[in-house]
Amino acid sequence: MKVVLHIGAPKTGTSAIQFFLNENRKRLQKHGFYYPEHNFDSNNVSGGHAEFGSMLQEGQLEEAAQKLEQWLQEAQARGCQLLLSSEAMYRYFDSVTSLFEGHELQVLAYYRHPLESLVSNHNQSIKRHYSTMTLSEFLTKQGIVNNPGINGQRFFDWKRALGDNSISIRPYFQSAFYQGRIEYDFLQRLGISGWSLRRFKLHKKKINTSYTAGALELKRLLNGLLDKDRSYENVTIDRALQKYSDAENNRSSNSSVQVVGSSVYDAITQLHEKPMARMKNELLEYCPNGFLEPQSVVPLENASQGDSLQQVLKVYKYLCNETPQLIKTFKARLAAELKDNDEAELPYALLKLAEIMGLPILEPEVVSLPGQGQKVKVPIPPSVVEVFTSKQSNPVDYLSEMAKWLADNREVPLASKLLKEAARRAKDPERKKQLTNLLDAYKKRLKKPKV
Repeated sequence: MKVVLHIGAPKTGTSAIQFFLNENRKRLQKHGFYYPEHNFDSNNVSGGHAEFGSMLQEGQLEEAAQKLEQWLQEAQARGCQLLLSSEAMYRYFDSVTSLFEGHELQVLAYYRHPLESLVSNHNQSIKRHYSTMTLSEFLTKQGIVNNPGINGQRFFDWKRALGDNSISIRPYFQSAFYQGRIEYDFLQRLGISGWSLRRFKLHKKKINTSYTAGALELKRLLNGLLDKDRSYENVTIDRALQKYSDAENNRSSNSSVQVVGSSVYDAITQLHEKPMARMKNELLEYCPNGFLEPQSVVPLENASQGDSLQQVLKVYKYLCNETPQLIKTFKARLAAELKDNDEAELPYALLKLAEIMGLPILEPEVVSLPGQGQKVKVPIPPSVVEVFTSKQSNPVDYLSEMAKWLADNREVPLASKLLKEAARRAKDPERKKQLTNLLDAYKKRLKKPKV
């Protein structure tokens, strides 16, 4: 039997596709595709056929085979191809190809710019997993590694398992979608086009959109207060913020741009240049203009002045109206933290949250620098401390890490001096080249106009 699998990849509009397919199950059958029904939460978000994906994750292949056989029989009874969607299948190409042996398998997926995927992963870590890391901290820890899930390597695993003609990868890029909608783009991949597209029910409102910048920052700050043993707190706040973000994003077509430290931005974009070129040359069906450049994130040096504080305050006011009892609980919890602890020992995120909630705190410590006036004393981030205390680190590591921290705090001239010395001392040719490229990027960034 012919089977079509939509495997994601993660963070490529999967929720929108799944909601659309589920809403149009009867229409899909008229075009020869059977899409088994699945459930959604209050914000119309679903894991698709997550039950099947969970079985793969847990290694329950017999149960997965039984579920698959049920769906295959249901599809056959309707004279249709089977159509499934679950991001959980993305990592398990070996198990999937084994389970579907003997069937004509077609895999559909979307590929997103790696830096965009990492930014989305950071957002998800804040939304669902209590993270309090800033984007720069997250990328420093997670982004400077070889991740086959975001650099495209996983797609080549599928290609080896299935062959060239059984996998189709398109760019996840707004301007590349037919009429700007990924749902229509997906239908075209199924061979449904022209007037037939208009017969499908498409909601104008987008679902499971990214948190707005204000919602994301407020959730990051609140994560320091949430009680992990009371999961309803996180679920309630997440659903309220998702509801707020969906409404705001559907009201405005302007997508928010996040800012990341310049050194981290340079390191990640350089790391993924070759994998992206390989994807473009060997797997992507096409590469639209602008796809190779990140769209939702800019380096600190190119960032424009924004109204982030006003956005956070607006979201906080919304939560006060939407979840008044929880906000009252959080405010009392934070007041107790301020009373029982020295403010100097509390995370800066909690102090920032206290100001938003109207709780009194001490002014931040400032230092006077010759010829530069007063500046707020910026703490050394954990990533820098980790490098300086590691037994595996060497002087080149110390110099480069401190240079990155200085660059992220707009001290690019001094950062360049340290980076130049690090490159001079580096013995490994590849490391020397990497440091030299980073140094060149600093110099170029100083000449770029603000956006």
